[in-house]
Amino acid sequence: MTTEAHTAQPEYRWRMPADWWARQRHYFLYVVREFTALPLALWLLWLLVEIKRAGDGPGRYAPHGSMPFVVFSVVVLLFALYHSYTFLSLAGTILHFKVFDRPVPSRLIVLSQFGLWAAASVVVGFALIWFAR
Repeated sequence: MTTEAHTAQPEYRWRMPADWWARQRHYFLYVVREFTALPLALWLLWLLVEIKRAGDGPGRYAPHGSMPFVVFSVVVLLFALYHSYTFLSLAGTILHFKVFDRPVPSRLIVLSQFGLWAAASVVVGFALIWFAR
């Protein structure tokens, strides 16, 4: 035998199993979180169509008259809330701040992010209700 035959290594082709994400709950929730972007994008496209229809005149625009749009909006709202909750829960891991050379606790960062989320929701809700009059 030649020395080349002894030194040649067989090529190992590792493949990721198709169901890797379903094997552990953590992986499954990660994939669900990443999937939430798709319904959100579809809803935004549908909203653009509704905005276009609103520009065509009041006779063609009835967003709340379309039951599929309302149902899809509620489902997408649930996806958006899940996405926001999981993202803001990671804020303490992602963000690191120091105040007076002391690190800010990650729990305080997460709580501040949720507080800002609640405040922004109140402001946006107020603006929508105020301008809808």
